[in-house]
Amino acid sequence: MKRRAGKATGMMTVRDTDGKQLAYRPMHAAELTEEERNRIDLARDRAERLRDGHNSLIEAASSRFVRFDQVARWVVATCRQGSEESIARELGELGIVTWCPKEHLRTRPRRKLKPVDIYRPYFGGYLFVRVIPTREAFAGLLAASRLQGIMGRDGVPYLMPEKLMNIIILAAKKDETDQKDKPKMPVRVGQRIDIHSGVFANFQATVRRLIPERWKLEAEVSLFGRMTPVELDIDSIEA
Repeated sequence: MKRRAGKATGMMTVRDTDGKQLAYRPMHAAELTEEERNRIDLARDRAERLRDGHNSLIEAASSRFVRFDQVARWVVATCRQGSEESIARELGELGIVTWCPKEHLRTRPRRKLKPVDIYRPYFGGYLFVRVIPTREAFAGLLAASRLQGIMGRDGVPYLMPEKLMNIIILAAKKDETDQKDKPKMPVRVGQRIDIHSGVFANFQATVRRLIPERWKLEAEVSLFGRMTPVELDIDSIEA
């Protein structure tokens, strides 16, 4: 559909689906009937009430709620994988407490380039959120963001035990400190891997030892009816 303005009268023209040219002009407030004005006022009031209700729900989920520190609990929310950090920032701007633990990985240096540090969420697709355990707060949490849901059972969100959360938070902080200056390998000891390049391509192996300073690992491969230790480059395997 094409649209253009008239030169002198302020008229607008538009063609319908059959190609017929139609003309119209904007209607001014003074030309509205009393019934039309009342209908517009009602629609505006309804929109304002919905907006106020939406903001009230978000406020119920924020840390500004009375006695928040004493009664708030941790819940686990679900989201699209890869959006954890951006959602955490959005909720933080609204005063909602979140925690997204991240692991530290360091890419292998190539062609004399420095290694690149990568921080990715431990739990992809999940985000810890601390809220007052009320229906209003849970509804406000979902209304405030792009979260997909809250982990629970029979429609009731699961409240993480405080003792367990303290253990998880302390472990994450300790790991963050330990890995601050150390590269972290993308595999772990005991993990089964597929070798996709090199002499042992298409073999499967089990990781027995990591050699992060050389970006290598030692694994066991089944050769000649027995398990044989071999040294592999990290880039030659798939976890």
